[in-house]
Amino acid sequence: MATTAAKIPFRPLPKVAVRRQGLRDQLWPGEGDKLWHRTTEDGYSTIPRTLPLVMTLIDDLKGKGKDISRVYFDLWCRQIDDSFVDVSDEESFAYSSGYPTPGRNVRSWRERIDMLQELGFVSVQPNGSRRYGYILLFHPHRVVCALRSENKVSDAWWGAFSKRASEIGAILPTV
Repeated sequence: MATTAAKIPFRPLPKVAVRRQGLRDQLWPGEGDKLWHRTTEDGYSTIPRTLPLVMTLIDDLKGKGKDISRVYFDLWCRQIDDSFVDVSDEESFAYSSGYPTPGRNVRSWRERIDMLQELGFVSVQPNGSRRYGYILLFHPHRVVCALRSENKVSDAWWGAFSKRASEIGAILPTV
């Protein structure tokens, strides 16, 4: 017996989305079926549009070459629109964060999680005997505004971030 997928409720696209889709279809006619769309596919995650800038800040604050931002990005990809991550397999988390070497990989991943916690981007809770059992992702705009109030954010980065936040209509919290 064949089953049918549940229909997603129809919600009209905003005018800007219709214009962008029209331009896309002009530039790449017939390619629409080859594209990823989060409302019709499984395995998606919603992330802040400012995330690339936040990742840049994280690496600037905690030292280049440590790939802390890659760990942060992986956490965002694992949360299910609730900012909550269940750390079921640290080896898997470490590997997908760019630490493939057995033995050292989990230690490197844990060090980066600790750095993210020190900066205020995440909070960690144990699960039984596992120290890194659950991770909560805090609103990144609130965190960067707090870091800015502590004079830890450069004027150059803040200018780029503020501009991007304005472009996407984000209201930055006051600390």
